[in-house]
Amino acid sequence: MAAVSSSFWPLRGAVRKPAGGGRFPVLALLLTAGVAAAAGVAAAAPQGFRPLAPGALTVIPPDASADDLRQRGDLPEITIGLQDRAWEPKRAPANTTFVERGKNRDFPADVWCLEFAFKPPRMIDIDVPVAELKMQRRQVWYLLYRVKNTGGRRTVGDATAAEAAPLTTETFEKPIRFLPQFVLESLEPLTDGEGISSYRAYLDRVVPAALEAIRIRERVQGRLFDSASMTEQEIAPGEERWGVAVWEAVDPRIDFFSIYVRGLTNAMRWQLKPEATVRPVDPPGVHAEHALESLRLDFWRPGDDRNETDQMSVGFAGMFERMTLGTRLLEAVGRPRLTASRPVVGLEQLGLTWTDLLEPEGDGGPASLLPLETVIKKLQGLPDSAARGRAARDLVGDLGVEAFEDLSRALAGPVDADRDAARRAALARLSLTPEQVSQKPLDSLAAVVRDLESAATFAERRDRADAFFGPAGRRVEQLAKDVAVARALAALEAIEADEREIASGDARAAFEAAQRFIDSDPDADRRKQVLQALFGHRGPAVYAAAAAVHEGIDHAWVFRYENEPQGLSGAPR
Repeated sequence: MAAVSSSFWPLRGAVRKPAGGGRFPVLALLLTAGVAAAAGVAAAAPQGFRPLAPGALTVIPPDASADDLRQRGDLPEITIGLQDRAWEPKRAPANTTFVERGKNRDFPADVWCLEFAFKPPRMIDIDVPVAELKMQRRQVWYLLYRVKNTGGRRTVGDATAAEAAPLTTETFEKPIRFLPQFVLESLEPLTDGEGISSYRAYLDRVVPAALEAIRIRERVQGRLFDSASMTEQEIAPGEERWGVAVWEAVDPRIDFFSIYVRGLTNAMRWQLKPEATVRPVDPPGVHAEHALESLRLDFWRPGDDRNETDQMSVGFAGMFERMTLGTRLLEAVGRPRLTASRPVVGLEQLGLTWTDLLEPEGDGGPASLLPLETVIKKLQGLPDSAARGRAARDLVGDLGVEAFEDLSRALAGPVDADRDAARRAALARLSLTPEQVSQKPLDSLAAVVRDLESAATFAERRDRADAFFGPAGRRVEQLAKDVAVARALAALEAIEADEREIASGDARAAFEAAQRFIDSDPDADRRKQVLQALFGHRGPAVYAAAAAVHEGIDHAWVFRYENEPQGLSGAPR
């Protein structure tokens, strides 16, 4: 949903109803000027902001789910801390003891939630002050939004009734202080070595130089609040307020991202901290960890760091996951023709199956290099150089063979003095020298790949590769990708997937074509292995996110624990 061009100003229109909002109330439509005049009502645009064209503003109604009003849980200070006081009564119901009455308690709360409306994110170039009283031109991303205090809800019951009366919900009004926090997050991998997903996040910043430029660009007639000034005064019942969130230094290569908005509601949930030791003398709640409810908005943008565009559109839940998996499938089935290789045949010549090349389950780090190490060792084990050459050429093609040669030359061949010093220092950690590498090139290459695998981050792995190989270090990730493609093609063959059908459409069509073959396997363990073969060690988690959603859901209310790892391996997205 692209932002409306200024050439269409001024127009009047209706706000867009968010798709997939089955659990949200129907949005009220703004009357057009003609209809309002016929009804004798003045249809004025919100004060302080120019009238918008239809669809320019997306309105997210307050979360009205009833489960936020009454939560149930145990009192751990009693049920755990006083377990030794538990006893079984003889003449009374078991649930009347002190410890039992601490279980499954109701925790009603007054819950408020602001209405949130926004325009799709945009980019703007501004001059910001830097060192030595100079100005520098920088690009920032921003999200223009509107919040409205629509009141809150509470659960009530008749305490004077002779019998238990059914609980009802009533609304209330109160001033609300909005403490906004906007986090722009992306799981999109920007290099092959990062694997199928790579978490990065940006917290919104207060950039005074951007505030006025954005206000002029968006034609905000009243005050435009940033995340700091928004907190100065409470929002009165029925009041609307316009604000902007700004992010600096966002990687321009990102295409898919989500924005999490915290502070729109006081709804929270809690759980007992893992491995908490509860004592009866502990203060109530000290062992609980809390999750505040956040609003998740999904977006996507075309272009890259060389061909940037200001147009960003509202996405939907699972869009990144489906597009990413589909793209990987298209790359896999198209790779043999591009490299003139026969990956499945190459694996057979090495005596390997796709299950031999599965990555170890990790914690979301870079893609593993262990499958590449396995292939290198198998190549070394072949009886002669001719057999090694045939197997390597079938597995990774002529470009892959060239990559092996480049890496061997970089480790043992003649280089300039500076490069040789860095190379010798790196090899010394493995008790190797360039002379020893020249005697056993494949064994030495396998040892170097094992060392690169031990790097904690992709950046560290890249720096180590530069020390070992210099400019040729990028060839390591190329070979690792070729091995992953061979593994994926062998797995597709094992589940009898139709590669021509996968290659016949776009990324989403490729995902849907492969999904039918993957889901048709009744063996859950085998399905997991197939997903790991196709997409790496995070494949099952990414696939679950892609398969569990329905297109058209462009936002969600989620609870997030800040002490959990982010992204697909941890906190809900």
